[in-house]
Amino acid sequence: MACMDDVPLCILQCIMMFLLPDVGDVVRASAVSRRLREAWMGMEAYELDASTIPDHHLLDLDSTFAAIVDRVVFNHSGPGIKSMSLAHTRYDTDGDRRVTAWLDRLASREHHRLERLDVNIGAALHTPASLFRCETLVELRLVVHAAARGLRLDVDGAVHLPQLRRLCLEHAGFRSSTQFQNLIDGCPLLELLHLRFTAVARREDTVGIEIRSPSVRRVVLEGCGGYGMVPFEVSAPNVEELVLSGRNMVAVEKGGVRRLSARKVSLLMDDKLWWYNVFAPFHHFTAFLNVGTNMSRIMAGFHGVLELAISGWCIEYLSKIVDSMNLPDWGIEVLRVEGMWPNQGQAGVVLHLLRSSPCLRNLFITNELEHPREISIDENREQYPATPEFLFDAVPGRLTHLRRFFMFNFSGNRNEISIIKFVLGSSSISINPDQFGVTDYLGNDWSSTQLILASL
Repeated sequence: MACMDDVPLCILQCIMMFLLPDVGDVVRASAVSRRLREAWMGMEAYELDASTIPDHHLLDLDSTFAAIVDRVVFNHSGPGIKSMSLAHTRYDTDGDRRVTAWLDRLASREHHRLERLDVNIGAALHTPASLFRCETLVELRLVVHAAARGLRLDVDGAVHLPQLRRLCLEHAGFRSSTQFQNLIDGCPLLELLHLRFTAVARREDTVGIEIRSPSVRRVVLEGCGGYGMVPFEVSAPNVEELVLSGRNMVAVEKGGVRRLSARKVSLLMDDKLWWYNVFAPFHHFTAFLNVGTNMSRIMAGFHGVLELAISGWCIEYLSKIVDSMNLPDWGIEVLRVEGMWPNQGQAGVVLHLLRSSPCLRNLFITNELEHPREISIDENREQYPATPEFLFDAVPGRLTHLRRFFMFNFSGNRNEISIIKFVLGSSSISINPDQFGVTDYLGNDWSSTQLILASL
């Protein structure tokens, strides 16, 4: 028989997921299966996925999965597990204590040498304190699908994760902003922070949050809450990319993003129309629930940004104050507008951005095809402030560094044409395929049509 080391991990795991549950089966307890068990129980890396358990165990899937994990975690025969992946998105929500026990054992240096932990599970769970003092852990990903209870992170004590470089949390909840700050400060080598649907602070919190480690390279906040309630800063000096997506959680005056230091920033808010309509009537209040001022404040906190991607919803928030926007000159070299709506207010915001970007070299605008017509077209925006007419006037030489301009999903809308006219009149860009392009959603090229040439 070939050496067990020659058996691919995926094949060995499939075999063992089939053999392990039926311990009493005489045939499956043969010498061959024992050799497989011995080899499997001493491995350094595991990917235990409930979806690979044979169909005849589906009626008792939770206990079968738990028995397999118990055996591997508590009876490991090798020097210790280095990499563990646990996946069971429909695990019984009463299994939280068991999952906590697995994590506690895996984080123990007396039993394992954990470097990578990936938990994608349906049980609500409490993280053991030992997990946040695991000195060998390099990558940690915790995804919880029990949204009603979620993942409660118990990090009240000291956090010591000296080797952690990648941290990803989903559906997690921190009891306070101080708790979240303790976790970030306890990861001196952290390079990637990725949070999805995670609350980093509570309404009653007053202590701000600052991500400041020089090792941080990428920060992604998707659908997160809480950072609008307290002062939030990303002041780490070496951040390459910062992504904020989800709904615009309108901040109270004392909270919200104050400083963003990154080479590339993506503001990719994606709101829901009904949710937006709840807050829209409050846009006259300057101290609370002002979506336009809130988004403007986020952008005013940019430092060192060379590339900006901004969504149609973010531009929509800013269109609430299009008549009073006052942006400083930035050093932005690349601007990507991801989903502009066909109205004068959003066109005005884009023109504000262009007027504030004298170093711009590359401009990409994608027009939104599935915009909410109830508020996205000029005929339905009588309650919005009027866009100042001067914004549409070209400023010769303002975009002298511009080398490339491409517009996608062009529809012939007059506001789209106004932007094209401004760009061509404010730059020295020429109409050739390498520098300039205007295409509709079918890919048809409009760059040389009379419609475009008439704007020159």
